[in-house]
Amino acid sequence: MEVWDLVDENKRPINKLHTRGESQQPGEYHVVVEILTVNADGRILLTQRDAEKTYPLLWETTGGSVTAGESSLQGAVRELAEETGLVAEEKELEFLGEIRYPNYFLDSYIWKRTAPIQPEDLVLQPGEVCDAKLVTLSEFEDMVQQGLIVSRIWDRFQLNRSRIMPFLNSEKPNGVVE
Repeated sequence: MEVWDLVDENKRPINKLHTRGESQQPGEYHVVVEILTVNADGRILLTQRDAEKTYPLLWETTGGSVTAGESSLQGAVRELAEETGLVAEEKELEFLGEIRYPNYFLDSYIWKRTAPIQPEDLVLQPGEVCDAKLVTLSEFEDMVQQGLIVSRIWDRFQLNRSRIMPFLNSEKPNGVVE
């Protein structure tokens, strides 16, 4: 059972807990996080959603709901570890911004991992994630065009593009990355 702290339209705590799956009242929001993980070589880590989830088998960045008692940043670190097995320190994640949706706030973070991600580093969470891969920016854009990415991920990428681009390295021919 997943329990969230609720906040108001200004993201201030309302001292009310909410159990996932129950209806929220108008004016009640919870906090969701997403983490754009950038590998040491500038490639983006994407995870594939489990076949039983909404948006089955589409690719996305890591994320999920912040649980009761956690800060947004703590939730981001936890979600990253739970879904991918990758462990980041809070100080390594950079806050990109927030967007308010009808019943939640989405806090976006970026993490530039200094050590290359190896396949053995990844421990995928059953029921949430069924695959993972590292892609270049052009591969990511191609996946968007093919409809393989959860569309809201691309929308948020575009919104934060100017802040994300410095984390990505320029691609060179033959797969060599600067």
